[in-house]
Amino acid sequence: MPEIRAFVRDLAGESGLNDEDARDVLLAVSEAAENAVWRSGASVVGVTWEPRDHAVLLTIEDDGVFDHDRGDSSRPLGLRLLFGIADEVQVRPGRPTWPGTVVRVLVRVWSRAGVPDPPAPPGRPRVLIVDGDRFSGQSLAAFLHAEGYDATLVTTVDAAESALESPPALAIVDLLTSHGEGTRFAAVARAFGVPVVAVSAIESATSVADAYLPKPAHPLRVLAAVRDLLSPDP
Repeated sequence: MPEIRAFVRDLAGESGLNDEDARDVLLAVSEAAENAVWRSGASVVGVTWEPRDHAVLLTIEDDGVFDHDRGDSSRPLGLRLLFGIADEVQVRPGRPTWPGTVVRVLVRVWSRAGVPDPPAPPGRPRVLIVDGDRFSGQSLAAFLHAEGYDATLVTTVDAAESALESPPALAIVDLLTSHGEGTRFAAVARAFGVPVVAVSAIESATSVADAYLPKPAHPLRVLAAVRDLLSPDP
């Protein structure tokens, strides 16, 4: 494991990742590799690093057979954490007749040297995402970008208020952002004429938003709310 961590840490530095992105990539590899040792009984673990636009594709391969019941039961199943870190995870478990577990992990990063932010095509509606959870916020931003929107993520209410200097077409606001200040920002955004889709794990937002979804909200439900507010049926 120390050799694997050192290998990934060196690649992250050579790729120009900032500390936060490098930590995410290193944690993803560590969890997958430790699962190979703890849950697959692997004697050999290999790691492949493939840089992508604003992402790193990691492949962790071993010579073992994946077994949920193997290892110390007091240790949390690392794959749960892996699914929380990565944007995409694929697992091909090894079998007794076909040893060798393969885990492919796509971790989205925003600091890789020489990779500029992709410009949004002209005419795309601008959507501001306000979410203190960077992982879910980045995933939603990527999804909306693929659906034809110019989606920008901010993780604090202060940054969201600065973004109102050039008001977006719509804001998606997690009300718990910045210790609950997201609720206040939702009202401020609406005062600027910006429709708001509010998401929250603990409180309804019918009084401060144009649409409300309980969190976690499926991206398709978010997309439906965005389309309804920006392109309502006549």
